[in-house]
Amino acid sequence: MKRVVIDASVVLKWYLADEKYGQRALNLLERYLSNQLDIFAPSLLEYEVINGLIIAQKRGRIKEKMILEAIEGFVNLEINLRNLHFLYPKVLHYSKIYRLSAYDASYLALADEEGISLITADQGFYSTVKKELKRVKWLGNV
Repeated sequence: MKRVVIDASVVLKWYLADEKYGQRALNLLERYLSNQLDIFAPSLLEYEVINGLIIAQKRGRIKEKMILEAIEGFVNLEINLRNLHFLYPKVLHYSKIYRLSAYDASYLALADEEGISLITADQGFYSTVKKELKRVKWLGNV
Protein backbone atom coordinates (compact mmCIF):
# COMPACT_ATOMS: atom_id res chain seq x y z
CA MET A 1 0.00 0.00 0.00
CA LYS A 2 1.29 3.44 -0.88
CA ARG A 3 2.03 5.74 2.06
CA VAL A 4 2.03 9.57 2.03
CA VAL A 5 2.15 12.51 4.37
CA ILE A 6 -0.49 15.17 3.72
CA ASP A 7 -0.74 18.61 5.23
CA ALA A 8 -3.72 20.68 6.39
CA SER A 9 -3.99 22.44 3.03
CA VAL A 10 -5.07 19.12 1.52
CA VAL A 11 -7.37 18.03 4.36
CA LEU A 12 -9.25 21.35 4.39
CA LYS A 13 -10.24 20.77 0.77
CA TRP A 14 -12.27 17.77 1.96
CA TYR A 15 -14.59 20.14 3.85
CA LEU A 16 -14.54 23.39 1.85
CA ALA A 17 -16.47 22.96 -1.38
CA ASP A 18 -15.13 26.16 -2.97
CA GLU A 19 -11.48 25.06 -2.88
CA LYS A 20 -9.44 24.66 -6.06
CA TYR A 21 -8.20 21.08 -6.55
CA GLY A 22 -10.88 19.90 -4.14
CA GLN A 23 -11.65 16.83 -6.24
CA ARG A 24 -7.99 15.80 -6.26
CA ALA A 25 -7.95 16.02 -2.46
CA LEU A 26 -11.17 14.00 -2.29
CA ASN A 27 -9.59 11.38 -4.55
CA LEU A 28 -6.82 10.94 -1.96
CA LEU A 29 -9.44 10.56 0.75
CA GLU A 30 -11.33 7.97 -1.32
CA ARG A 31 -8.11 6.00 -1.84
CA TYR A 32 -7.49 6.12 1.92
CA LEU A 33 -11.02 4.94 2.72
CA SER A 34 -10.70 2.06 0.24
CA ASN A 35 -7.36 0.96 1.79
CA GLN A 36 -5.36 1.88 -1.30
CA LEU A 37 -3.45 4.64 0.47
CA ASP A 38 -2.11 5.08 3.99
CA ILE A 39 -2.04 8.69 5.20
CA PHE A 40 0.33 10.07 7.83
CA ALA A 41 0.63 13.53 9.38
CA PRO A 42 2.13 15.20 12.42
CA SER A 43 -0.25 15.39 15.37
CA LEU A 44 -0.52 19.15 14.82
CA LEU A 45 -2.75 18.39 11.81
CA GLU A 46 -5.80 18.27 14.08
CA TYR A 47 -5.17 21.80 15.33
CA GLU A 48 -4.45 23.15 11.87
CA VAL A 49 -7.64 21.65 10.46
CA ILE A 50 -9.76 23.04 13.31
CA ASN A 51 -8.15 26.46 12.95
CA GLY A 52 -8.61 26.42 9.17
CA LEU A 53 -12.30 25.58 9.56
CA ILE A 54 -12.79 28.36 12.12
CA ILE A 55 -11.17 30.88 9.80
CA ALA A 56 -13.31 29.62 6.90
CA GLN A 57 -16.43 30.07 9.03
CA LYS A 58 -15.44 33.64 9.91
CA ARG A 59 -15.08 34.33 6.18
CA GLY A 60 -18.50 32.87 5.45
CA ARG A 61 -17.18 29.82 3.60
CA ILE A 62 -18.68 27.22 5.94
CA LYS A 63 -21.56 27.30 8.40
CA GLU A 64 -20.70 27.00 12.09
CA LYS A 65 -22.74 23.83 12.57
CA MET A 66 -20.78 22.22 9.75
CA ILE A 67 -17.50 22.78 11.60
CA LEU A 68 -18.41 20.31 14.34
CA GLU A 69 -19.55 17.75 11.77
CA ALA A 70 -16.34 18.21 9.80
CA ILE A 71 -14.14 17.86 12.88
CA GLU A 72 -16.02 14.78 14.04
CA GLY A 73 -15.72 13.25 10.58
CA PHE A 74 -12.02 14.08 10.45
CA VAL A 75 -11.35 12.51 13.86
CA ASN A 76 -13.29 9.38 12.86
CA LEU A 77 -10.97 8.88 9.88
CA GLU A 78 -8.23 7.84 12.30
CA ILE A 79 -5.40 9.12 10.14
CA ASN A 80 -1.95 8.08 11.39
CA LEU A 81 -1.03 11.14 13.45
CA ARG A 82 2.53 11.09 14.73
CA ASN A 83 3.97 12.83 17.74
CA LEU A 84 7.10 14.73 16.75
CA HIS A 85 9.00 14.58 20.01
CA PHE A 86 11.81 12.61 18.34
CA LEU A 87 11.86 14.75 15.18
CA TYR A 88 12.61 18.19 16.62
CA PRO A 89 16.18 18.26 15.20
CA LYS A 90 14.76 17.73 11.69
CA VAL A 91 12.01 20.30 12.29
CA LEU A 92 14.62 22.85 13.29
CA HIS A 93 16.80 21.93 10.31
CA TYR A 94 14.02 22.38 7.75
CA SER A 95 12.82 25.57 9.44
CA LYS A 96 16.27 27.07 9.20
CA ILE A 97 17.25 25.88 5.71
CA TYR A 98 13.98 26.87 4.01
CA ARG A 99 12.82 29.62 6.39
CA LEU A 100 9.63 27.69 7.12
CA SER A 101 7.31 27.75 10.08
CA ALA A 102 7.74 24.89 12.51
CA TYR A 103 4.34 23.69 11.26
CA ASP A 104 5.43 23.28 7.64
CA ALA A 105 8.82 21.91 8.70
CA SER A 106 7.03 19.26 10.79
CA TYR A 107 5.39 17.79 7.71
CA LEU A 108 8.76 17.69 5.94
CA ALA A 109 10.44 16.09 8.94
CA LEU A 110 7.82 13.35 9.12
CA ALA A 111 7.97 12.63 5.37
CA ASP A 112 11.77 12.48 5.61
CA GLU A 113 11.67 10.18 8.64
CA GLU A 114 9.15 7.83 7.00
CA GLY A 115 10.89 7.99 3.61
CA ILE A 116 7.64 8.88 1.84
CA SER A 117 6.18 11.71 -0.22
CA LEU A 118 4.49 14.78 1.21
CA ILE A 119 1.49 16.13 -0.68
CA THR A 120 0.59 19.80 -0.20
CA ALA A 121 -1.80 22.30 -1.74
CA ASP A 122 0.09 25.25 -0.23
CA GLN A 123 1.65 26.88 -3.30
CA GLY A 124 4.08 29.04 -1.32
CA PHE A 125 5.36 26.11 0.70
CA TYR A 126 5.69 23.93 -2.39
CA SER A 127 7.51 26.66 -4.36
CA THR A 128 10.00 27.09 -1.53
CA VAL A 129 11.13 23.46 -1.47
CA LYS A 130 10.27 21.88 -4.84
CA LYS A 131 13.68 22.27 -6.47
CA GLU A 132 15.58 20.51 -3.71
CA LEU A 133 13.02 18.20 -2.12
CA LYS A 134 11.58 15.93 -4.79
CA ARG A 135 9.53 14.02 -2.22
CA VAL A 136 7.26 17.09 -1.88
CA LYS A 137 4.40 16.88 -4.37
CA TRP A 138 1.94 19.56 -5.47
CA LEU A 139 -1.70 18.44 -5.16
CA GLY A 140 -2.41 19.90 -8.60
CA ASN A 141 0.03 17.36 -10.09
CA VAL A 142 -1.12 14.31 -8.11
